Amino acid sequence: MKTIGFKKWATMLASLSLLTVSLAACGGNNNNNAAPSATADSSAGSSPSASQAASANPADLSGTVKIWDWDETFQNGMIPEFNKKYPNIKVEVTVVNPNDYLQKLQSGIASGSDVPDIILGESAYRGKLFDLGVLDNLEGAPYNFDKSSVLDYTVPYLQNSKGELIAIDQAITPAGFAYRRDLAKQYWGTDDPAELEKLISTWDDFIAKGQELKEKSGGNVLMFPGLGDAYIVLRGQNFNSYVNGTDVDLTSKLQKPLETLFKMRDAGILGKNELWTPAWSASMAKGQFMFYPMGPWGPKWHISANDPEGSGKWGLVKAPEGGFTRGGTAIGIYKDSKAKEAAWAFMQFAYLSDEGSAYNFKTFGNMTSSKAFYENQKALIDAPGAYDEFFGGQNLAKYFMENIVPDMKGEAQSKYDSVVDSVFNALYPLWTKDTTITADAALQKFITEVKNKATDANVK
Repeated sequence: MKTIGFKKWATMLASLSLLTVSLAACGGNNNNNAAPSATADSSAGSSPSASQAASANPADLSGTVKIWDWDETFQNGMIPEFNKKYPNIKVEVTVVNPNDYLQKLQSGIASGSDVPDIILGESAYRGKLFDLGVLDNLEGAPYNFDKSSVLDYTVPYLQNSKGELIAIDQAITPAGFAYRRDLAKQYWGTDDPAELEKLISTWDDFIAKGQELKEKSGGNVLMFPGLGDAYIVLRGQNFNSYVNGTDVDLTSKLQKPLETLFKMRDAGILGKNELWTPAWSASMAKGQFMFYPMGPWGPKWHISANDPEGSGKWGLVKAPEGGFTRGGTAIGIYKDSKAKEAAWAFMQFAYLSDEGSAYNFKTFGNMTSSKAFYENQKALIDAPGAYDEFFGGQNLAKYFMENIVPDMKGEAQSKYDSVVDSVFNALYPLWTKDTTITADAALQKFITEVKNKATDANVK
């Protein structure tokens, strides 16, 4: 769930000071807002990738597993479900702000005293985390994870530079556009996602429809809130690896996305809002913009949260020219953990098994990467989801899986990803204000700033 994609947690958790929550093996669920437990058949709970540890007699496994997470609500709901099957494993959760996570982890590793068994890698720092070399290879013992059991496009996001699979997905994050049905109907004559796909099948089409929208609305409605939203999509659609050791080829990665981005800016179809600002959030309820990039977690954390009275006004459509990812969190196991089998049992249950994935989906709308889940739980995916009604009755999970995931590709992770993101965040507000800056000039400035921050890299 990318610095761009997860600063929401900074707001949600700013008041928490590393609150430690210890949930005993048979502890109750104190989350009053949690939905009822999914009713998946527990006998179908283990995916083909389950290791010997996770598929052994659950009552025989015991121990204490420590996990650092920023989503206390998820853990408060999932751990009691896990303990129904694994009653002798205690899971202790420390709530850590994602903006502080990597620094706190590095401090713990350096001191050798405070490191969790289960480590989370949010997309903003995932590449840096993988580069530390502290996560165990999940394809080896005692896990014996079969990477062919998860959606193919997710694998590159979970591997280190050696090609070892060192994490699994908290939830998949294929992304499209949340759109305002009322505005689409008013200005384009249809709010049907299938028809909208045809109207914006290419970025040239998108720009043309944006100009039409601006003209028909008298400039009151534009396509995206700002350059940041458009960049998330355009950069995300380029899945080609741009890092080879310390060689960083920004030109191949960003030249085309920036050219398209600046075409949008110069066509006047983008707003002037910066990502995660109050104005950006408030715009969702005001009907000022047609589209917002959205992954499966977006209906809860973005759209309904910022437009609580907007039920029925929203839809989901795939982006021009293919899918992209919107955030995402990798889950791995510390290589020096003393509770590897118990930690893997929790990870396998919570993020891969049919039981855990069904609870996760029904309660939080999170979608697992496990292929088996979509085969075994087809009826659950076909049934109305938690936010389908809010999106005009559209089956969001099916749309993601059938219309967006098939076009998805994976992208290797690098320690330089966070540097590139931070440089973009620093530069794009100026691109919004100063329209004399060209795409070529922006790229050259981008390269210069990345060189300044990544002094060990050869950047071009």
